[in-house]
Amino acid sequence: MLRKLLQQGASVAGIRIVGTGLGVAISIVLARAFGTEVLGVYSFSIALMMLGTVPISSGWAGMLLRSVSREGRLDGISRAMARHGAIGAVGMALLAAVAGYVALRVGSNDIAVLLEPVALGAVVLLGVAMVADQVSALRMASLRGIDRPALAQLPEMVIRPALLIAVIGSLWLFYRPDGLAQTMLGVFAAVALAALISALIGQLLLSRIAELSPPRPVAAATRRSWIASAAALAGSAGLVQLNGYVDLLLLGTMRDAGDVGLYRAALQIAMLANFGYIALNMLAGQRFSNFLAKGDKENASKTATHLSRLALLAAIPLPVALLVGGEWIFGFLFGADFASSALPALIVSLGFCFSAMIGMAHALLIMSHGEFIAIRLTALALATNIILCLLLIPAYGMLGAAVSNAVTTAAWNVLLWYFARKRTGIDPSAFGLFASGEANG
Repeated sequence: MLRKLLQQGASVAGIRIVGTGLGVAISIVLARAFGTEVLGVYSFSIALMMLGTVPISSGWAGMLLRSVSREGRLDGISRAMARHGAIGAVGMALLAAVAGYVALRVGSNDIAVLLEPVALGAVVLLGVAMVADQVSALRMASLRGIDRPALAQLPEMVIRPALLIAVIGSLWLFYRPDGLAQTMLGVFAAVALAALISALIGQLLLSRIAELSPPRPVAAATRRSWIASAAALAGSAGLVQLNGYVDLLLLGTMRDAGDVGLYRAALQIAMLANFGYIALNMLAGQRFSNFLAKGDKENASKTATHLSRLALLAAIPLPVALLVGGEWIFGFLFGADFASSALPALIVSLGFCFSAMIGMAHALLIMSHGEFIAIRLTALALATNIILCLLLIPAYGMLGAAVSNAVTTAAWNVLLWYFARKRTGIDPSAFGLFASGEANG
């Protein structure tokens, strides 16, 4: 088992390393070509767009992953589930576009004022990207369910950011838009184009690899049960996403776009400490679902411990590097103006190290049908994060946002660990000390 985990973990992590590097490269290109304000507006807008994709990309896709993992293939029910999810993706994009347009017209913060001249074009382009992202998430869940985790993430982690860098670079080299608003319109067009192309490539891969059964007709009662289950999963995942973005979003409402750009750079470098955890978490959901369905708690426990230890080993080097030469790293990558991003990056990366040590508690809780517990814990963490941000950002800016992020991450993971172990009898941490506990599920 450990050998297979290492093999798949290495392939998934390899793609994640490339994808994370490309993600950082996008920020570097934006910062060096157009400055901190453009990076800040881009970061704020993409964070809001990602929150809008949660009901389908995390809720419906999470339910689809669970369904495909149980059978190990895309049967008729799973195909029907995916089709209904794609329809929902269009609806969510339309709702988000309307809400975004209204917000840009009536908003008074720095970012809304900067984007107001191109409000309609911006929301249309981001709406197109939203649809493509949500369809891609459904396809990714299908491939993960048939145990092809590395291939599942290839289009979004490698092809899409590479395309985005190429189009943004071309925009800077050959077009040079006049003013920030026109620059952002060009950047959002690049986002939409890259999302569409990567979604089409992903669907082609799925059709070539998976055995696709015809969608089965489903009763209205079944669709209602799907909506309820997806809503619970989306609620939990949405709170997770919001918890991850709330520090940046609140910083954007209380400070100017330049500060958001500096903090975005800090978060992107700090995320390098989390790439192992995220990559291995893609393996965790499918395995936990499969082992728990068979009642094989021993292998589920061993898998959880192995995954956590591997994630911790991948996380530790970054905070060490930031402690030794953080300011030099940021100055070299982004420019001298970004040296102040080093300390916030160190603080956030320490929070990610703690997450890796606690292990895949959230995935274990979700795959044991504990989504309602997870959503309450995440709501509590979000409330804590918001309160800390409101208290710390006005006085300390980026440092306050980083401390809020790290403290909330640590507290949330401790609660997830406790309730996942209580529900399943499995200790998902790197220590695996309580793996024989009795489940209360």
